[in-house]
Amino acid sequence: MNKLFFSFLCSYLMCTATLTIQAQQRQETDSVSIKIALNIADNPEIRKSILSKITDKSVFEKIALNIADNPEIRKSVFPKITDESVFEKIALNIADNPEMRKYVLSKMTDESIFKKIALNIADNPEMRKSVFPKITDKSVFEKIALNIADNPEMRKYVLSKITDESIYKKIALNIADNPKMREFALSHINKTE
Repeated sequence: MNKLFFSFLCSYLMCTATLTIQAQQRQETDSVSIKIALNIADNPEIRKSILSKITDKSVFEKIALNIADNPEIRKSVFPKITDESVFEKIALNIADNPEMRKYVLSKMTDESIFKKIALNIADNPEMRKSVFPKITDKSVFEKIALNIADNPEMRKYVLSKITDESIYKKIALNIADNPKMREFALSHINKTE
């Protein structure tokens, strides 16, 4: 009985040691693979090949959020990301590539993200205009129209989408507003008053 127990114990210890060594080797391999996947200077084809074998979602998120990375590599990891906040960060990052932002926005449905972009006067005007069709809340357009700190051309563009004459009146009556904007608003107020 003791010999049987002893041989069983030895077999168990050998198996455990083998599995531990294999796990360490796999971890070292994974570590090297992750370093290659995250290295933007490495060959894109090698990176794509390695990324197809990686399962660590944090690696995909790091690549997606790295604005200096290759756009095609970034797009290739998007299907592997489940955290919506990663896409929100890309969409709201005005320093990111506009085409990458538009690509991400085309996959999104959260109107609050579209509103944030539309109302951000520091954002690219074309990017702001690109989200307008996805906004159903008309108060967003009113806020832009009434914001005297906003770009006058953007305000005029938004005003062309507004039918509420009271917005034009508010602009015309605001003595702190740009004189050209006030004239523009006056030209659109019903002449029968």
